[in-house]
Parts: sequence; C-alpha cells; structure tokens
Amino acid sequence: MRRHYLLFGLGTAVVVAAAIVAVGATSGDGSAVGGATAGQTLPPGHPSSGATSVAAGSASGQVEQTIARLQKASAADPHNASILMSLGDAYVLGARYRQAERAYRGALAYRPGDATATVRLAMVWHAEGQIKRATASLGAVLAKDPRQQEAHYSLAIILFSQNDIAGAKTQWAAAARIAPKSTIGRRSQGFVDLLEGKQSAEPEPGSSN
Repeated sequence: MRRHYLLFGLGTAVVVAAAIVAVGATSGDGSAVGGATAGQTLPPGHPSSGATSVAAGSASGQVEQTIARLQKASAADPHNASILMSLGDAYVLGARYRQAERAYRGALAYRPGDATATVRLAMVWHAEGQIKRATASLGAVLAKDPRQQEAHYSLAIILFSQNDIAGAKTQWAAAARIAPKSTIGRRSQGFVDLLEGKQSAEPEPGSSN
C-alpha cells in the first residue's frame, strides 16, 4: 500500500504540479488565475519554479490558496473547462480526490472525450484504489490514441504499484519514445534507467523543457 501512494504522489507531482500555476486558466475577466498569462498553455508537469514550490509538502497552504482562487474563478465562469481542469489538478495536490473527480467530470462535460481529463480522472480512481477502473480507462484512451504520452506514463504508475515491473517499464519506455525531450519523456526515461540499474530517476539539476 505504501508503494501505491508513493508512486501516485510521484506521478502527480510530475504530471499536474504545474497546472495550478502554469496552465492558462483564466478568470471571467480574462486575468490569469494560476500565475500564467492569459491563454498560456504549458505541457503537463512543466518544471516552473512555482510548480516546484506548490508540489512541496511544506506548501500545503499555498495549495489551499490556489484551490480557493480557482473555486472563485470557476464560480464566475462555470462552463470553463480549462479552469475546471486546473481546479481538479489542485484538488489532487491537496489530496481532495472526490472533489477532483467532480472537477474532471465537469471538464469532460464541456470537452467530451478529452484525453487529458480522462487520464487524470483515471489517476484519481487509482488514488482511491479503483485499480481496474483506472486501468480500463487508460487502456481506452490508448486504444484511441497510442501516442497519448500522459496515458502511457500514468498506466506505468498503476502497473508499478501492482508490482508489474515489466509492464511499467514498457509503458514508461513508450512514453519516453513519444516525446523524449518533454518533462514526462525525460522522467519516463529516468524510470526506465532506474529499473535497469543505470541511474537515479531524479531529474538532472537545471534541466528544462
């Protein structure tokens, strides 16, 4: 069980940490909510300094402040799927999984079939112990788009938590091949190398996207 939460936490930090400060979610008046400029779009897990501080355990207060800002923005613009996605990401970082599920479902209501929202909803199910449901959802995403990098990465986390080391390695290798220089690609390759005994999975100091 400890491995389950360790891997979920690690995957979350890489995939969604930056979303609450770097995704271009805006309030109703067009101003940036999470710290990005209006309309800015950054890849999942973008290693911004703000994301690093929010992801740290000592910044739980900042996470809650971000949640409050995003809740206010969502109330002002309830049909904005981008804000709902960022709110879901913030809820995940705050370990508020039921609320995260509602936020991602809300985003899917306005963006039916959105792969990113589907993947992150699956990871909420994983955090809640709904392994089969999460795995099936990620499998469906990959059946439609085998190059959905975040789905490969997330599926690897689930497989590793279930002691399927070979399966996890396969999925991380697939994620790394899709976009080797992206944050997820580099971290995925780090996990592959770690499993092969080559190096630590920690990113290199000063690495950037």
